Amino acid sequence: MKTSKIPPLPLNGCVGVRKYFVANFRQDGHIAPKGRLVVPTHIIGYTESMLAYVFCFFLGSFLGFLASEFADRWGCSQRYRSSWQKKWGIVLASGIAAALLFWWEVQMGMLVPSGMKDMHHAAVLNRYIIHLILFTFLLAATLTDFYEMIIPDTITVTGTLAVLFFASFCQFDYTELPVTEISWTTDFGQVVFPLIFAMHVWSPNPDPYRECSPWVMTLLLWFWCFAMLDRVWYTKLPFRKAHAIFWRYLYRSPRTKYIVAAALIFPLFFVLAKGTGSDLTLLSALTGMATGMVLIWSVRLVSRWVLGIEAMGFGDVTLMGMIGAFLGWQAVLVVFFAAPFFGLVYGIVNVALGKGRAVPYGPFLCLATVFVVIFWRYVWEATAEYFAFGIGFMGLFLLVMLVLFGGLLHVVHKIMSGRTQ
Repeated sequence: MKTSKIPPLPLNGCVGVRKYFVANFRQDGHIAPKGRLVVPTHIIGYTESMLAYVFCFFLGSFLGFLASEFADRWGCSQRYRSSWQKKWGIVLASGIAAALLFWWEVQMGMLVPSGMKDMHHAAVLNRYIIHLILFTFLLAATLTDFYEMIIPDTITVTGTLAVLFFASFCQFDYTELPVTEISWTTDFGQVVFPLIFAMHVWSPNPDPYRECSPWVMTLLLWFWCFAMLDRVWYTKLPFRKAHAIFWRYLYRSPRTKYIVAAALIFPLFFVLAKGTGSDLTLLSALTGMATGMVLIWSVRLVSRWVLGIEAMGFGDVTLMGMIGAFLGWQAVLVVFFAAPFFGLVYGIVNVALGKGRAVPYGPFLCLATVFVVIFWRYVWEATAEYFAFGIGFMGLFLLVMLVLFGGLLHVVHKIMSGRTQ
């Protein structure tokens, strides 16, 4: 029987969708030498394949238009708003990018480790849609941060709440990035799962079905709610007076009531999701959200303590929280370490061109996120052995790195201060 690579999703009705699922995940399908699932060619026609790409192009164009409008209305001022030429360029580029992402992620299966196949047919398509939504928010954040040097909470908070709401009703197999489960030894011998599982808090360690406590997820959510409050603390004032101003400002802030309502309502979803499979999605999303925020927040605090200024805005903190909620704590750690390399390349080019304009950090976080998602297969194969130590060990490692970063920053600051004097 003649075979071919996985055809893309047809979108000409329920019959085409059913044929797609049957073609890709029927029992007689098998793994090709390069890790691709091969299927009979007569099931899916080329016309249906072209319809899928056309649909992805228009879907990406629509999301690009939304991102541009989102940035213009809630981010950029009047002088920086996109002209119609720039807006149409964003729309066209977004459509092409969405079609290419569909080819790379769905048809070629480049997020799935080589030699494996995803057993859940809806998982690949759901992840593709989730990644499109993530890239839409990243595009809006990049446009506003690049021109205005600020990332509005309207973008990052909306994205974070959207992924948490979606995670409340979907099992983790259909949303998180795919990883393979390693084999482990039990009392009955070695157990091997040669299938694709979604990345969870304990990945790559094989414990995907551990029962999660809603209290842990509630604490992680409350941490995010505390970060989103309008906090004001005057360190130069006496503690009692600064404490009074802190609570008075919170009481008068218009967003406080909405944050308090979210802190009280969302734990109900955690209780209802317990034991349904969605609890693992929520726990992974909340852990990634907290990890991303702690990383950038720690850099802000260290730079403020050493230099007296905050190296990053709080919009970068909420942006990394949104990225972590979409991708999980393992991927957001890679984003954290990859973003400076993109910023370094841009800085070198900027210096070579003789431009001294200050550069926002948010676009490089977004660019690193796109890089991690697209090349996830290779990223995971290179980093899985380090993540096997667990989130506790990685947290201790990052604490040591922050201490070394603070010490190095202090030495550099002293040297630069001595030269200026």
